[in-house]
Amino acid sequence: MSDAMSRNLVVHLTHNPRLSPDSVESGSDSTEYGQEVLSGTASGKFTLMEIPEEAGPSGSSGQASEVKPTSTSSKRGYRKRTHSPEVWETHKAEIGRLYLDENKRLKDVMEIMEERWGFRASQKMYKTKLTQWKFFKNNRQVDVANLLYLQRHRLAIGKETTFRRNGKLIDVEAYMRRRGVNAFDLVEVADLGDLPPTVRCRTPPSVPRLLEPPGELCIKERFFQWTSQTFVKPRPLDTDYLKKLDAHHTSNALLSVQLLTHGCWLFSEGRNMEGGWFCRGAFALLHHILETSAALSFFEMMMAIQRYPNAEIMRELWSYLSRYAGAIDGVNQPLHRLLASFAKFSQQHGLEHNVNLLDWAIEWASGRFNSSFDGKPFDYALLKPWDLGPIWDSYHRYYLCLNHWEVDKIPTATLPKLETVQDPSNLRADLLLIFGNQCSWSDDRLPKIALETLEQNRLSPSPSDYLQFIGDYCMARYNKTRSSGEDPLTSAFHKSAREYLESAANLQGKAWPPGKNYYETLTLLESWYLEAGDYESADATRRKRDHDCAGIFKSLSK
Repeated sequence: MSDAMSRNLVVHLTHNPRLSPDSVESGSDSTEYGQEVLSGTASGKFTLMEIPEEAGPSGSSGQASEVKPTSTSSKRGYRKRTHSPEVWETHKAEIGRLYLDENKRLKDVMEIMEERWGFRASQKMYKTKLTQWKFFKNNRQVDVANLLYLQRHRLAIGKETTFRRNGKLIDVEAYMRRRGVNAFDLVEVADLGDLPPTVRCRTPPSVPRLLEPPGELCIKERFFQWTSQTFVKPRPLDTDYLKKLDAHHTSNALLSVQLLTHGCWLFSEGRNMEGGWFCRGAFALLHHILETSAALSFFEMMMAIQRYPNAEIMRELWSYLSRYAGAIDGVNQPLHRLLASFAKFSQQHGLEHNVNLLDWAIEWASGRFNSSFDGKPFDYALLKPWDLGPIWDSYHRYYLCLNHWEVDKIPTATLPKLETVQDPSNLRADLLLIFGNQCSWSDDRLPKIALETLEQNRLSPSPSDYLQFIGDYCMARYNKTRSSGEDPLTSAFHKSAREYLESAANLQGKAWPPGKNYYETLTLLESWYLEAGDYESADATRRKRDHDCAGIFKSLSK
């Protein structure tokens, strides 16, 4: 080839880089990468080469620089090249518009970008960039996990939330049902990173409501920050976690909660001196609540003071814990800030508002994993009384928030592998108790489920006293609700209520040592006898309570 022909070919190809697209892996910006030429090969084809910018089409002497052919195989040869990140960024918006907004196929996007802008890259390079930019058309599991996390975060501070991808509403619940996963599965994959740019978070218009105290919003935000790091539970009946529960059941933190529970109850009964003894014992061990492994004890402490609320105890409790947390090392800052907020709030507001805040906190912790009961969000506060059964024999209670419970399946309800560590009867009893509290003992399904559960328990090789007690107790409360508006002296429902509750009290007195729950059952029975005008039975029940519970304070202290 003559020098003139070489010079013409160099100039022509440099200014028309798309004349031989099949031999180029991707286009480029000539101002950034310099001039390009195609050199001849032995087969008569050309391969892309690069000429330094300072050389230009002609050298310093005015002669064209020599272009030497490169050796290749029989296949077409070329040097793979990629665009710089800056070049990709200049085309990012257009690629996003075509791929996401217009929902075009990647192949079509590549063709349009080449035709309109002279921008060419391999499919692999495109896919890499789409992933880096989070340009996804479908919902990924990690994205849905982050959506759920953000949704709960905003809900904690009173904001309802909807999400849209490319203008289309994202249904998180439908995604979990379709993929067969629950909220706990999503917690495991959440990376708490930024959401894809195609997802928009909005607060839908809401019904105006009364303003809440600003301090309440602050506590909710801080409670969310703490629980999002703390209340992460493993899949049902994980062996290692059961060992942690065993350690928790024998810890000083839980002992402090048990003493505090007794103290709060005694104060509610007007036994202030005895209540003071127990509270002093509880406060002597209360610092163990702040240990990293004591998150469950903190949750149970909230349950205790929510059941037997006392304004002075609450103020002292939060004040003590917040001061202690500020004076020692090892307490994480989210927990310290939360305790300080609780302490300030308890000083500024009355008992009712403090109890309402505790109700919210327990409900929030219950619903972190998107569990449900009878189609409604699961709420631990409905497990009343929480302290009815021995806490050290209740593994299942820590897993109740990981499932979707159905009322008609209560008689046979269980958890995977539960039978290997615990009798499922206790689980069924607690679910029955939750159902009764949730429907305020008025759902007509309650007697059917309760009687079916009792029958299955009766036929069991080892009947559960706890399940028998709960079954009788539920039947008593249901019949008492049905008697509303009727004359207690003649109402058949009221009579059935008294009979079931008396049966429950007799079993309770025999099955486990008399305690505050037995005391409460007999006190309730006495009030029902008084309503029916049966003063003789009421007096007998009161004497039985005082006799059987004579040593209650000593038994509690043990």
